Amino acid sequence: MISHEPLPLKNLGLWSLLLLSALLTTYIIFASIVSIWVGLSHLHQDGFWMPILAGILTMILVLWPFCRLSKLILNSMKEKDTINIETHASVPHGYD
Repeated sequence: MISHEPLPLKNLGLWSLLLLSALLTTYIIFASIVSIWVGLSHLHQDGFWMPILAGILTMILVLWPFCRLSKLILNSMKEKDTINIETHASVPHGYD
């Protein structure tokens, strides 16, 4: 029997986009943590604060758009993209 239900391709694509952005965010967060660790392990040197500052700012600048994008993607997955066509014909106003 043939199913007339639409395929969930939109949700599959959005989940893929969310997964790809999560992997990219995770990679950048890891690099930020390494930067902070390098700064903290060289406290005796001048300019030790620069890798710490760069790591913290990078984390903020990556996590904020990722959270916003995730919220946008998850909200768009809840929407239905199907058209509800009524079975009866409607008569325009004034043409009764």
